[in-house]
Amino acid sequence: MGSDNLWGKWYTPKTRILFHILFWVGVLLLYSFTYERLVGQYYWIFTMSDFVITSSLFYLASYIMPDFVTRGKVFPAFLFFLFAYIYWLNFNYFVCRFALNHIPLSEESLHRYFKIFLKDGYWGVYKLEKMPDFLLDFLYLVSLPLSLKLTKVIFDDAYKLTISERDKLSLERDNLQMELNILKSQISPHFVFNTLNSIYRMAEKLDVKTPDAILNLSNLLRHLLYQTKDDLIYISLEIQFLNDFLDLMKLRYQDSIQIEFNVERTKEPYQIVPLILIPFLENAIKHGPDRSRKNAWVKVELRIQDGELMYNVSNSVNHLAVEHQFGGLGLQNVKRRLDIYYKDRYSLDIREDRESYTIFLKIKLEC
Repeated sequence: MGSDNLWGKWYTPKTRILFHILFWVGVLLLYSFTYERLVGQYYWIFTMSDFVITSSLFYLASYIMPDFVTRGKVFPAFLFFLFAYIYWLNFNYFVCRFALNHIPLSEESLHRYFKIFLKDGYWGVYKLEKMPDFLLDFLYLVSLPLSLKLTKVIFDDAYKLTISERDKLSLERDNLQMELNILKSQISPHFVFNTLNSIYRMAEKLDVKTPDAILNLSNLLRHLLYQTKDDLIYISLEIQFLNDFLDLMKLRYQDSIQIEFNVERTKEPYQIVPLILIPFLENAIKHGPDRSRKNAWVKVELRIQDGELMYNVSNSVNHLAVEHQFGGLGLQNVKRRLDIYYKDRYSLDIREDRESYTIFLKIKLEC
């Protein structure tokens, strides 16, 4: 972005005019040097003739060529080339006629060229047998300025396309980030609502461990407020958050269910998207112990091997209770976030039988 602004500040209309002046001065010097050797003191006539032809075609091409290149208009480009050739033939015919009649030419080859050009009169210049020689002269004259202009048009078009693609990607990133922020903002209220509901049930039973549960909730809220603002956090913080949540669930259910949390910690400073693991654990509680506490259990396994996180969450299933469903705001949210953040770097497998429901999540982590 900085280089774009620098070029925009430097390449002003004034500098553009200066470039054009210097370019055409160079062209005039080239033509003058060439014709001075051929026709002597009358070189300025042919110099100005070629200058008028090339400059007029150059600026005409400047006006219409970008449209041809951008839209790929081959036939209109061919018509322009044909017009330019006919324009050169006509202009050259009258200059040669004037030169042959009024200017003494010392160069025999040039004198012969004029006679060939003027042979058979005005319509003779359009004869097909003369086209190869005339076409070469025409291309030699206009190739330098028009090729430079064509090159600039192609580069400008490519540059605009690059800028357009960059702006498009930037807009897509901004929209994606906005969506991620919305998704992240949905998680916290959803999680807090479920957790407060758990504490409410404890308070309703006058459970003496309710104060401990509230203290545990404060730790969870601290994580939500201060440790989830970044796109990535250390995996150790996310593991601690899971552990605090399970401690709260143990206070709520006490000995009525079995909760197991097995973690193989790593010393590597791997990072993970915040709040990407907790929805699966919430889902296990919601559709396991919350449905039926009879022989209820929740088992969580988390380990990291060769930079890959393996996260398995299982819960008991009672099909005599309300039908089990994998859904809800939290899980729809987390699946969308996995798609956005990790794309092809994660896999999610869900298995269910009559006794258990298990998710297998694998994520390729970053340090």
